[in-house]
Amino acid sequence: MNKILIIDDEEHMCWAIEKGLHQEGYQVLTATRGKAGLKIIQDETPSLVIVDLKMPEMDGLEVLVKAKEIIPELPIIMLTAHGTINTAIEAMKLGAVDYITKPIDLDKLKIVVKKALRIRRLQEEVIFLRSELKKK
Repeated sequence: MNKILIIDDEEHMCWAIEKGLHQEGYQVLTATRGKAGLKIIQDETPSLVIVDLKMPEMDGLEVLVKAKEIIPELPIIMLTAHGTINTAIEAMKLGAVDYITKPIDLDKLKIVVKKALRIRRLQEEVIFLRSELKKK
């Protein structure tokens, strides 16, 4: 089962996304602060992270950078109510797989999550197959 971490300082947003993704069969973890989210990434090794851009103490871009230091291949989807082209470009340059603006269309988010998880699975298969080829 894929484990998804949601990091958003708005508890109701975490709850709504958690409920929607849980219906799809995902195990969902939540954090309302960036530092707490990074601790969960270290301890739980989620399959994917959804993180809000604007949060107190540590913004989403900072969480993105630190999460990639912990697990470089971790797919991260950025959320924001303050979407601009520049922040979207910055998030993608730093390694986000997608960028979604609030209010969130839950159906769109589910599609983006499935796509990101499929890409990660394919990347893991490629790594495995390359290691098998090297053994031979």
